[in-house]
Amino acid sequence: MSSISKTACAHCGGSIAIDASACPKCGHDQVPEEMPGNWIGRTLDGKYAIEEVLGVGGMGMVFAARRVLVGDRVALKVLFPRFLESPLQRRLFRDEAIAAARLSHDNVVSVFDADVSAEGAAYIAMELLDGRTLKALLRERAPIGAEEAVAIAIEVCAGLDAAHRAQIIHRDLKPDNVFLETRPDGGYRVKLVDFGIAAMLDADRSDEKRQRLGTLRYMAPEQCKGGPVDPRADLYALGVVLYEALTRRRATGKTVSAVMEQVPDPPNMHLPPEQQLPPPLEALLLRMLAKRPDDRPPSAAVAGEAFVTIDAVMRGEAPPVVLQPLLAGPGAGGPFDGPVSPKPPRAEPQGPGLAVFMGVAIAVGVIGGLVWALL
Repeated sequence: MSSISKTACAHCGGSIAIDASACPKCGHDQVPEEMPGNWIGRTLDGKYAIEEVLGVGGMGMVFAARRVLVGDRVALKVLFPRFLESPLQRRLFRDEAIAAARLSHDNVVSVFDADVSAEGAAYIAMELLDGRTLKALLRERAPIGAEEAVAIAIEVCAGLDAAHRAQIIHRDLKPDNVFLETRPDGGYRVKLVDFGIAAMLDADRSDEKRQRLGTLRYMAPEQCKGGPVDPRADLYALGVVLYEALTRRRATGKTVSAVMEQVPDPPNMHLPPEQQLPPPLEALLLRMLAKRPDDRPPSAAVAGEAFVTIDAVMRGEAPPVVLQPLLAGPGAGGPFDGPVSPKPPRAEPQGPGLAVFMGVAIAVGVIGGLVWALL
């Protein structure tokens, strides 16, 4: 029997007892859910024999189950009944199934099946991963080093790029949904999981309830407003994830107004000298955290290429001067120009347009190389 007894408040995301009638943090009424341990031993829809509880989240429970006909083990996500009470919620589940089926990428979890059982339980069967979430890693040893964070960012960007090309926005990217799959060599492969509130780019944009779905701590300002959301909202969320991973601090305060208005401090303001980030990495993170989508990198592919370049320099596989465009000051034409330590920005940084982001890197100056060499 599982000892898991907590879930997330459907209103504020706070941790509450799974059988609570109201959230102790915000007071929002809750629909008590069945204890996940009670599912052990059941066979869902005649296809999945449930063996173990893997976790409980804001939308449902995740079990390890055995496919009756095939005999292999899968991860089985069962949504809480409250997420099928309205047409909107049923449409969200259908979108999750469609979105997952359209994705096939090394950095995105594979989904095998999605349906609603005869008893009305909505479920999704996906590959069973061996490893842990980024949240678990950060709980154990945050802040992590720049090299490790950049390696994770490269693979997250690759997975996001695949999703965005399939016209899917994750909308709830956070450490819980970044899984670090253990590889035979002892390293790990990043897998993006839980597209439970992902939305098609061609979905009904007039539905404000849909636009506001997400976890406030990682939501882009435009998502907080309930306005139109595009792939750059996922880049903002990744910026928040990396900021926290590197500094062990929140990027902004805990309120909606803080997310929408508070400009994050440069990460190096909160790090000792021996943990200081390379200025290009700091500048890139601040650009991803820009309040206006137009001031962020235009795509996950562009952001991923920047992380790859930073990684190559940190490994000594590329000359430092190739990062000169990332070190350029505001308005100098660099693709990620912006404020860096030691002073926090007094106003939202103004970035170049799409053409500059996608343009060829400017010629490298000798002075830039000297600046980097002295860092």
